[in-house]
Amino acid sequence: TAPVRRLSPDRRRRNDHAEVRAEMRATFGIAADELLVLLIGSGFITKGLDRALKALAALPPPLVQRVKFFVVGEDNPGRFLNLAEELGISRRVVFFPGRDDVPRFLQGADLMLHPAYQESGGIVLLEAVIAGLPVIATDVCGFAPYILEADAGAVVPSPFRQEKLNELLADA
Repeated sequence: TAPVRRLSPDRRRRNDHAEVRAEMRATFGIAADELLVLLIGSGFITKGLDRALKALAALPPPLVQRVKFFVVGEDNPGRFLNLAEELGISRRVVFFPGRDDVPRFLQGADLMLHPAYQESGGIVLLEAVIAGLPVIATDVCGFAPYILEADAGAVVPSPFRQEKLNELLADA
């Protein structure tokens, strides 16, 4: 049998969550009235980064101006930087290479967006849930049912419709 991978205890919502959140947001210049949406994962194409950028761009203008979108992962962001520019949201999007302080990002964010094209598991979804971070994911993610079971977000059903993701993000 395959070994069981346990979630790292440092992903759990911390007792000092408010302090960690405030420090993280101050470090990256996120104002109190801004919303931080997070996508974590290497392989931006597979993780549905294009879908996430389109959903962000579809937000009503007053709302999109309040959103910062942090993308954390190992991949070439070139084509996605171009897409963000084409969509008029490039100033709202920040790319980070893989980091060792992911728990801090999970504590500081307001929402995890993971509209993957395919994802056998998606451990980052579970990490977000135990950190207390709401998640929007696609149903092709193996762990997506746990989001619903924990009442910790929403799942976009198949067949994927961009309009449904846009609606869920705006509602969140």
